[in-house]
Amino acid sequence: MTQLMIKSNELEGLINLYYLLIHADGKVSEKEIRMGEIMCSYEKIDKEIFKHKIETAHQLKKGDVYKMCVKALKNCEHEFNVKCIAWMSLIANSDGFMSSEEWGLIYKLYAYELQIDLKEILIYQKSLPKN
Repeated sequence: MTQLMIKSNELEGLINLYYLLIHADGKVSEKEIRMGEIMCSYEKIDKEIFKHKIETAHQLKKGDVYKMCVKALKNCEHEFNVKCIAWMSLIANSDGFMSSEEWGLIYKLYAYELQIDLKEILIYQKSLPKN
């Protein structure tokens, strides 16, 4: 797989996962949006690419976005997937509360789709910026 394909899968997976997470409970909070901006800055994601992928996801059914997200993440390195889930946990908690819908999405991805150990996620999460 080429570096371009790897980067494309990473962007597709991370941004679609972010979209699914912030819409999981039907309430997109300003703190979730702000943490998304922090994530983009920290991960050096171009704002226009991010905006375009979010707009594209918004035009699709959530089930289709989920399938695209899982397919992309399964084509990424294990360490990248750990980082994605760690980011989503931080973002879900950024408004002071992780809803059952947000937790359900995160759990389904890390436990069933990507087979990641929760301990790895918790360790990685400590290295990420909180605000």
